[in-house]
Amino acid sequence: MVRAKHGDRMTLSELAYKQIKEAICEGRIASGDILSENQLAQDLGMSRTPVREALRALASEDWLEIKNGVGAYVKPLSSKDIRDLYEVRCLLEVQAAKTAVCHITAQEIDGLEARFRRLLEPARDSGAAPDPKAFSELDWELHELIVERCENNYIKSIMRNNTENMKCYQTLSVEALHDIRESTLQHLHILDLLRRREGEALAAALREHLEWAAGFLNIAR
Repeated sequence: MVRAKHGDRMTLSELAYKQIKEAICEGRIASGDILSENQLAQDLGMSRTPVREALRALASEDWLEIKNGVGAYVKPLSSKDIRDLYEVRCLLEVQAAKTAVCHITAQEIDGLEARFRRLLEPARDSGAAPDPKAFSELDWELHELIVERCENNYIKSIMRNNTENMKCYQTLSVEALHDIRESTLQHLHILDLLRRREGEALAAALREHLEWAAGFLNIAR
């Protein structure tokens, strides 16, 4: 975790809240992990008091559960949580794609395509799998771009307000994914449809891709 710096505008409790939530969303703190106030305070370079306040805030938002005599632990997403989150993400992203297709530039498409193709280079050269962290970051960047370039402000608002939950879902999906190479190829197909401005075909491909990725979560659980 990043240590707190003197002069930050955020209070220490707000900084602790932000850093702990990011660690959960990125999978560095896993579901079921018991969180030590002492260890977190040491990692963040602050006292236990702001860490304790941050943990209480996260518990109030259902990210954590605090048990007397045990401490705070990360609440696992239930199968229903995952299904509900997937349904919302799929519906909103597929709808967003229909208008985003007109607002993503050729330069942006070219840049993303080149980066996805670079992910395949280790597999082509040595048979190694693409780097999961690099894939996860690029995966999120493409899906977020599709949402942000759509014409429906309500879709953008809903997705922004649920960014952390969506990122947790995406992290779980990448962890459960059996074939990052296949997912990379699907992303390249999505980018090709974006380049050709084929809105309906793009929406269909995006739905198929999200359903395929979500299927691995069902298998993993």
